[in-house]
Amino acid sequence: MNPRPTQLPRATPWRSLPCPRTELRLDLVLCGGQTFRWSETSPGYWTGVLAGRVWTLTQSEEHLWYTLHEEEKEDGGREEEGLSEPPLKKSRKQTQPEPNRPGTSERPGSHLPGELARGTDGMTPSQILQDYFQLHVNVSGLYQGWSYVDSHFREIGVKFPGVRVLRQDPVECLFSFICTSNNHLSRITNMIQHLCQAFGRRLCQLDTKTYHAFPTLQAMAGKNLRPHSCFAAFPSTNHPTYVF
Repeated sequence: MNPRPTQLPRATPWRSLPCPRTELRLDLVLCGGQTFRWSETSPGYWTGVLAGRVWTLTQSEEHLWYTLHEEEKEDGGREEEGLSEPPLKKSRKQTQPEPNRPGTSERPGSHLPGELARGTDGMTPSQILQDYFQLHVNVSGLYQGWSYVDSHFREIGVKFPGVRVLRQDPVECLFSFICTSNNHLSRITNMIQHLCQAFGRRLCQLDTKTYHAFPTLQAMAGKNLRPHSCFAAFPSTNHPTYVF
């Protein structure tokens, strides 16, 4: 029998950003091989780790919805103001924020390389999401331009709207790239998960799954990563043991 936490971590109220599906499709972006920290925990709801916190995301036709799960063993964490009811309830549509074009309500947060996961204390959750998904970029406008000059894209683009490049932490992105060598998506995801479990800070447990932050370089420095992480996938006869 799988152990279950005696108390689920508290989550902030649901909040939303104006973001049409034509600008972002969570199912295409979060499971397309750019990142390996997200999973669809229920139909249309994605839970993962971003900037050292556990998020659950979902979307309606015009809005991106998010909630954050607090770390375990924290007393009286700060809650954000927002909607307390789950999103996508059409009968409660009048309580949702007025739609707007993506990127027009708030400017995206800016950061130096490496700050996304480890220097976001000064950024609000909405700024983190806008920066992560680069919502200041008008993807639908780019699609129109590409379709005008490329007949093949004109045919394919309508089938895959809202695909955009994530702005990820460089350290996490580099280690994820190393794990992609001769591997498929599910195996890469497991490798990254094992790496985080071995060296990353424990954040919280939801149902039977435990979430960890991506480890810092300091946490992995001098460690033999082969028994714990993605480097275990490389045959020892052809590759050296990776020690950082």
